[in-house]
Amino acid sequence: MSAQIPNLEKFGLSKSLGFLSDERPLESFTNSYFAAWDDISGTLPQDIRSHEIGDKVRRLPILDGTKLVTELQYRRAYVALAFIIHGYTWAGSADGKPLGEIPPQLADPFLHVCDHLGLQPVLSYAGLCLWNWAAIGGSGSASGGFPDLGQMKSMATFTGTRGEDAFYHVPVLIEAEGGPLVSLLLNAVAAADDSNDAFVIKALNESAETLARMGAHLPKMYPVLDAQHFYHTIRPYFGAGVGNEDKGLPRGVVFQRSNGIEEEVKCIAGTAGQSAFFQFLDLVLGVEHKKPEDAKETFFQEMRAYMPRQHRDFLNLVSKLTSLRVFVSNNKQNQVLVDVYDNCLKQLRLWRGKHIAVVSKYIVQPARQAAEMAENGTSTNGVHDAKDEDLRGTGGSALIPFLRQTKDETLGSGGSTS
Repeated sequence: MSAQIPNLEKFGLSKSLGFLSDERPLESFTNSYFAAWDDISGTLPQDIRSHEIGDKVRRLPILDGTKLVTELQYRRAYVALAFIIHGYTWAGSADGKPLGEIPPQLADPFLHVCDHLGLQPVLSYAGLCLWNWAAIGGSGSASGGFPDLGQMKSMATFTGTRGEDAFYHVPVLIEAEGGPLVSLLLNAVAAADDSNDAFVIKALNESAETLARMGAHLPKMYPVLDAQHFYHTIRPYFGAGVGNEDKGLPRGVVFQRSNGIEEEVKCIAGTAGQSAFFQFLDLVLGVEHKKPEDAKETFFQEMRAYMPRQHRDFLNLVSKLTSLRVFVSNNKQNQVLVDVYDNCLKQLRLWRGKHIAVVSKYIVQPARQAAEMAENGTSTNGVHDAKDEDLRGTGGSALIPFLRQTKDETLGSGGSTS
């Protein structure tokens, strides 16, 4: 066997839960020194509604981030501080205008935490989802496995609603469902290197079945999360500079350090594109995405900067492996292999189709309605156009065309069409 398969434990990954890791996120700090961060992140929805978040942040002491010890503590700090910063930015002013200058009480420790974790200074997918969940009562599901949606809670939210919880936790359920595929597909790559067709076929069949189960989780947020509530109340808090210049952040977010230095950053807000899991699937299966003509890299490659360093390093190693697409293309005489590979890609494409439906429900349709209200003079939210071609995702790409392209590129990688 010549394929150098990455060791999952080295990158903090789990054989059963993939990028969620086997260590569940901390619900609070074990060191009382950081209790103030717990307190504010825990009451953030109330402080936002009462407009007290600004005063609370300004009264915070500057805590020393170097007193954080374990990775779990750093992740907890990232979630707490990122949510507080975004809440402060968008609700810290009594006049409703965003506050783009982040005071040292938040700036100093947050930038230290982001540097340690290898993250951009923004609330990314890892903070929204991967590290922001706990089982209610500390238990798992009734069957002893991973908790169900109704058995999960967030450590931090902006609104304190179950709908917001669902928006963060449905991706966690998907990551947990797909977690075993990380180890399985890496073993399939090793098996392909040994010309073990039987194992590759078995792994691809199991992967297709798992992808189908993953897709069944997406609609779970529909009865819990109202589209208008998400679009108008929750989503604005994700803003992080890029695309928010005309909303009161012309300089992006400015971190004011205690040493007098100001650091201006314009980051992309949290997006599902920052999930290392789906980039892993694309790399192993050989799904190729095109980059825009004027870009140096694809959107997905750009999003790696917003992943934890361990996840990014893992993907970089996986990208050096020979994909299963190459193995299938070199063994087209094995029709069973070709068929199971194509079926696996079909299931991944179907999943991406369901993702488009979610985006349509929670972004496209509310944006269209807001645009129609603005045209009729019944809205003052500044939305003037909401055509599919014009709507931008948190990554700055034309939303629906980009998602459709990604879906089509998945189909285009099939073994029978290579």
